[in-house]
Amino acid sequence: MANQLLFSTDFSPASEPAFAKAMELTKLLGAELTIAHILHFPPMAGSAFMPVTEETEDAMRKWCADRLGELAAKAQTSGVKAQTALREDPHAHEGIVALAKQLKPVMIILGTHGRTGLSKLVLGSVAARVITAAPCPVLTVRAA
Repeated sequence: MANQLLFSTDFSPASEPAFAKAMELTKLLGAELTIAHILHFPPMAGSAFMPVTEETEDAMRKWCADRLGELAAKAQTSGVKAQTALREDPHAHEGIVALAKQLKPVMIILGTHGRTGLSKLVLGSVAARVITAAPCPVLTVRAA
């Protein structure tokens, strides 16, 4: 779709201002909104250190799908045409970029935690990685 925005969420409070901005821009542009989540299991998941069963993975998928559905319903109640996308990728930023390449949105909208210093170095920044690889403009919205 030529007039589509992609909002990717990690369901944290930091993503809430970005969701509000995504809905505002979608209305302003008369666009459609894809609300996405990239499910990524921790690198040690499934190991002896962090056992993850198939039931746990299925429960996580259902929980994420339910949260996406809630966001889509909220968007539609506000007059925004919205769809959801739940993808799995070991690296959230790669999943977001791959989805953007598939959907070809005019913009990606992401929330940021606003980490700096050592915490950013250790935890990384999904938003920063998306910005460097995205096929379209990226709007980041910092948490309040």
